[in-house]
Amino acid sequence: MQQAPILFIRYFQFLTILLLLLLLPPSLMAADIHVDDDTCPATGSGTPSDPYCKINDAINAASSGDTVLVHPGTYSETQFPPRSTITMVSGIDVIAAETEKPVIRPGRNLVVFKNVSDCTLDGFVLDGSGSGMARVALATVENASNVAIRNCEIKGNLRPRTGIRLNGQVDVVISGNYIHDFNYAGITSKWVGTVNNSTITIANNTIERCGRAGIYLAGADNTENTVVIGGNDAGSGNLIRQNGLADKGSGIRLLNITHTVIANNTVEDNSRAGILLIDTTTTPPHIASNTIRHNGRAGINIGGASALTIGDSNEIYENGLAGIAFFVERNNALLPTNIGKSSSMPITIKGNAIHQNTKAGIAVIDVVTGPITVEDNDIYNNTRAGISFFASCNATINGNSIHGHTGAAGIFTGDWSGTNPPDPTNPPTTVAYLRSSGPVNLTIKRNRIFENYAGMRLDHASGVITNNIVYNNTLAGIRYSGSASEPFGMPWGISLISNNTVVSNGSYIAADDQDKGAGIVFDDITVTVDDDTGEPRQFDDMPLRNEDKDPIVIKNNIAAWNKTTGIRDCVCSTKRDYNLYYANFGKLTFVPAQTGGCASGTPPFFTGNPHEIFADPKFINMSAGDFRLMPESPGKGAGDDGTDIGAYGGSDPIN
Repeated sequence: MQQAPILFIRYFQFLTILLLLLLLPPSLMAADIHVDDDTCPATGSGTPSDPYCKINDAINAASSGDTVLVHPGTYSETQFPPRSTITMVSGIDVIAAETEKPVIRPGRNLVVFKNVSDCTLDGFVLDGSGSGMARVALATVENASNVAIRNCEIKGNLRPRTGIRLNGQVDVVISGNYIHDFNYAGITSKWVGTVNNSTITIANNTIERCGRAGIYLAGADNTENTVVIGGNDAGSGNLIRQNGLADKGSGIRLLNITHTVIANNTVEDNSRAGILLIDTTTTPPHIASNTIRHNGRAGINIGGASALTIGDSNEIYENGLAGIAFFVERNNALLPTNIGKSSSMPITIKGNAIHQNTKAGIAVIDVVTGPITVEDNDIYNNTRAGISFFASCNATINGNSIHGHTGAAGIFTGDWSGTNPPDPTNPPTTVAYLRSSGPVNLTIKRNRIFENYAGMRLDHASGVITNNIVYNNTLAGIRYSGSASEPFGMPWGISLISNNTVVSNGSYIAADDQDKGAGIVFDDITVTVDDDTGEPRQFDDMPLRNEDKDPIVIKNNIAAWNKTTGIRDCVCSTKRDYNLYYANFGKLTFVPAQTGGCASGTPPFFTGNPHEIFADPKFINMSAGDFRLMPESPGKGAGDDGTDIGAYGGSDPIN
């Protein structure tokens, strides 16, 4: 009579245990399934003592949440279709069981993630280095989510096209891999497709010796993609080097990618560009904390509808053309993708060290229609110039330290010699300017510009120059030109030079056996022989003289200790006043020598500029580069706006 209650209790206990098992997380129920090629030719059963012979057998026997553990060996398991060695399945991770990496080969695609999710390949050698068919890719990820390829060596011999191919909508992490020696790219979507609405993270990999690019990703039109190369942590960065063949190829090449982060990477020794960005935009932390060096042409090359922030804390140096170049539209090496790809969106270059590049630190070679901001960078010791412009754009150059450019100028817009248009394949070895594009429009403010051949040489520029400290340059501190129309068919030229401190520019030039160099000097471009080189100048049409243009406003500047003169402009007008001069040409009292021949200031030199000052500016410590004014300086509060004369006065004083 008591048996029924006992059976009921046992049945209840069974249901309780079953329910608890069903409620356990899948990870606690997951199994480890072993594979070892030492079992072959026997099939095996997947236990540690009786492992499967083949990886695919283990995958097919596994359930979601299981892990396939593969022991050292060489696995060749070609399947048809899809002509792959290993086909990944959703929810199943395939991981090396020991420190020694198992080897997977051959097959047209060695590992395929297609229409799968939640699976990882970790710790293998994908070996495409042997002879045989030209494989499409060693690993393919297509329409897959939450998948990862980690800690693998993925190698070719320049015969396989690609290490990892991405296509369609993917959510993938590629980390800790060594990817090398592929015909096309280490990681790419471009050879056979594009990515769309994807999230791609590429971190802590070494990618080298690939024919077209280390990483080459293209987004489909009208889709959103997020590509993170490196990341916030220093340990997340990739080493991307020695990619590209025969003067073509980049370390990183992105086309039509809507959200990009490139951070903490080393990108070096790539054949052409370190990083090539066309129709690409950045999201925080932007392009930051990278080391970009020794690339054959540009460290970073920009074009198309790219909205980018480059910085902060990139170090960009010893690249063959420029640290950063705007050079896509006329770049023959990029045809046909470069057609109509001149930059057209805002670009900010901020907080970087850009130095020792073979020609320029920053070079604008294509016409750029969107605004460029160059701010708070240290730009130094580039062989030709700090910032060079060879075509029109709108640029603000603010708060930079620009120094040590002995081959041209800190800021340079090309002189009047050379071919027009300039040769786009190798600028700026030629120094001409694309005059058909119109002048470059510049706002130059709050910079320290020193120890260059010239501080600024602005022969094709309009705009304003305010609150800069310009000192110890071999020739002029600020040299500019301009006219009513020709050669641009429109009025052009600098319109305002205000609140600059221009000191100790010019030197003795042994080749000419004479002193050269003024503080602020207008270059009379009707002179047909360059007074520095003695070479003829070349013009499309002879420019008109500056007198035909509205007089430039030159005010509130300090020009002192410059070699030949303080300020020389061919128009001695009422637009020039409230400037302080001292000891230019080594003479204090000979006013025309201070003012470039203009009779200004106090009688007997008064000609309508009554507020010019000829006295020691009394800097706090000029030898230490401290050009702030002492309290007793005659420039204190003497500007036309009641603030100090020089770079520390005006409405936007230098820091």
